[in-house]
Amino acid sequence: MSEISVGSVTTKGQITIPKEIREKLNLKEGDRVIFVIEGGQATIRKASSEKFSEILRRQKPWQEHSVKFQKRIRREWQ
Repeated sequence: MSEISVGSVTTKGQITIPKEIREKLNLKEGDRVIFVIEGGQATIRKASSEKFSEILRRQKPWQEHSVKFQKRIRREWQ
């Protein structure tokens, strides 16, 4: 079942996630979220608490040079 809620964007670009969405995703202060843009729509997901080493293990064979991949990941999580 789909749910629709409206949040707001502050002057600093921060997004207020409605309480009902935070509860459904079990989001707590300090949790990270992932925004996925597809076809002009954004989807929000709670970032996995899975160990980074497990995520990397599934990525083999590497699709890009490992140093380039590491730099990209560092930029994404800053």
